[in-house]
Formats: sequence, C-alpha cells, structure tokens
Amino acid sequence: MGKFMISEKFRLEIHWKKVKYEIDQIALIEGCYLSGPVLKEIAKLNDKDFIDLDFVNQYLIFLDHYYIARFSWAGIEYKLNKIFLKEVRLENVNLNVVPKLNNSDYIVIDTKDHEEEKHAYHFVYPAYLIRKDGLMYDFRSMK
Repeated sequence: MGKFMISEKFRLEIHWKKVKYEIDQIALIEGCYLSGPVLKEIAKLNDKDFIDLDFVNQYLIFLDHYYIARFSWAGIEYKLNKIFLKEVRLENVNLNVVPKLNNSDYIVIDTKDHEEEKHAYHFVYPAYLIRKDGLMYDFRSMK
C-alpha cells in the first residue's frame, strides 16, 4: 500500500519513542510529539485535549465496522518546530483486535477538513499507520 495522497500543507505526523499496552483498550505512548508542515498553520493546542483518529481505511480488514481511536494528551511543550505531548493515550474498545503499534511506527493525519470554516462539520481526522520505512501498512497482505 505504499503511497497515499495527503497535501503536504495538511500533513500532521505523530511520532513516539515507546508504546505500552498495560491497560485493556488503552495504549500508553511515551516520548510523543507532533510534527509536519501543518504546524505552521494551526492554532495553539489546549494543554489537555484529544482528537479522534479515523483508521477505517486500513483497519476495515480486522473489523466489520469503523475504527476510530481517541488520541489524548495532558500537557504540551512547544520547541524545535515540534509539539511535545505528555500523558498520551490511544483508546478504543477494539485496540487489542487490530495490530499493535511498534515503537518505530508513526501516524500521519490528514487535517485538510479541519480548517476553521470546515472543522465543525468534521469530527474525526483521517489517519494512517506508517512503518519506519515511510510506507503505509497494508494489513490485507499480512492477514
């Protein structure tokens, strides 16, 4: 599944150092930060907040319905063209059904429908799990 189309202007990446699955339905993400061209355009983030990530395009192979995971944080720090997040969690009731995140993976988010005039009509962010080599996982070939 290599390439996928996201305008660079709207690309947001979530990177991390370590993911732990210690709590059912929750992945704890350590050393997490946001990067990407869209950081030049976004408003200041709330110190404690969340966004809902829509992984349906990749994970439909595992579930017979949508897969939206809540990505939340409690604490932020801006530095070096990145936003570092604290107390990060990824939550979904099906978290143990879909493939686990690897420490070397990252997530790409398409924020194009979240400009101020459109945001109120789009409640989730299309998201894609990416391997360390920059290619999107193709779970259909892994099943």
